Amino acid sequence: MRRIASIAGLLVLMTGGLRAQERMGSGAPSASYRPGWTFTPTFGVAETYDDNISLFGRNTADTVNNDVITTYFPQADLHYSGRQTQFGGNYSGSFLDYRTFNVLNRWDQRARLEFRREETARLKWFAHGNVAWLPTTDLIDLAGIPFRHNGARTLDARAGVEYIAASKDAFTTSFNVQDVQFDRTQDVEGVLVGGRMMDSLSTWRHKLDERLALGGDYSFRRAFIVGAVDAFDIHVTQAAVDYALSPEWMMTAGGGIVYLPPTATMTARTGPAYRAAIERHRAGRTFHAGYMRSYIPAFGLGGVIQNQEVRVGFRMPLFGSRRFYSDTGAIYRDDQPLTDLFVQLPLRSLRAYTVVGWSPQPWVHIEGFYARTDQSSLRAGGRLDRNRIGFQIVTSKPMRIE
Repeated sequence: MRRIASIAGLLVLMTGGLRAQERMGSGAPSASYRPGWTFTPTFGVAETYDDNISLFGRNTADTVNNDVITTYFPQADLHYSGRQTQFGGNYSGSFLDYRTFNVLNRWDQRARLEFRREETARLKWFAHGNVAWLPTTDLIDLAGIPFRHNGARTLDARAGVEYIAASKDAFTTSFNVQDVQFDRTQDVEGVLVGGRMMDSLSTWRHKLDERLALGGDYSFRRAFIVGAVDAFDIHVTQAAVDYALSPEWMMTAGGGIVYLPPTATMTARTGPAYRAAIERHRAGRTFHAGYMRSYIPAFGLGGVIQNQEVRVGFRMPLFGSRRFYSDTGAIYRDDQPLTDLFVQLPLRSLRAYTVVGWSPQPWVHIEGFYARTDQSSLRAGGRLDRNRIGFQIVTSKPMRIE
């Protein structure tokens, strides 16, 4: 039953979440927390070749649109682990130092707070928040965002409760606030809009046997898009199934209806919403793949879009040693506009990365990485791609606070 509850909790954290895209490397070594307070300072340096520093469309200033960037990223993590309480705070910054085009030098900053409390074996609650100041919009892991070399600020905060009733039923409910703001420059007016969204998500799972649980999910979202005359409401109701194929493999799926009430710019709409995911965890190896289709607010394009996305990721040790590893992942999105108030175009976006790393000591990682970004729309010059390749060294050392 705890496993079923954790799957439902994972859905709470993943559905509709706004995340800043991770760095191209895996980042700091994995933290291991002991009871009490732990402070973990981290520092890293990376050298990256970028063939599209301005995020221009294809065949636009190709010969003067690349550079080598040195990145310095300090990080500090404070964590408390108690018998019933978990608390964590984290700050990370990245200073991008362009070798030629130093006018583009700037900070990428992120902060996180997280709190979890286990009141009883059946009742848990949590709260967490993330804020990020990002130099380019392709770093925002959210649908409907045109990629631009334009600054953005993102905020995501969520709080919720997990409850196990008797031994067969698990319930979760959560409330989330998201906010996306873009630097207002003349060349992005009408292209990057911004706004905020509030949503709630409730899930229920009933355990039928040791492997299978059935249930349902309901979410309500209200989005306020800059420039819109009224808010957009989205209701999603889905039946759900969670099935443990084996002790290592877990499958989750859901399907149902999404309903959008009418607004001044859009007639009422009803359509299908469905998702499926599979994941595996075993001895340092992880694999996950998932597909999702629904209607969501578009903070970049404005209005509401029909979003389809596919995610896949795989991490494994190399050469039979845990000191060597690879980490590969990709996400593909197809976004179709539904409203007429904004000048909207379809967007097809792809992000993919691969990392090969070596950890000679638990407190240091040395990694080589490659990342590709690709996006296309129907407008002239609307096809862009970006390739980045480089290496980084990251050191991290947890320290107990007595």
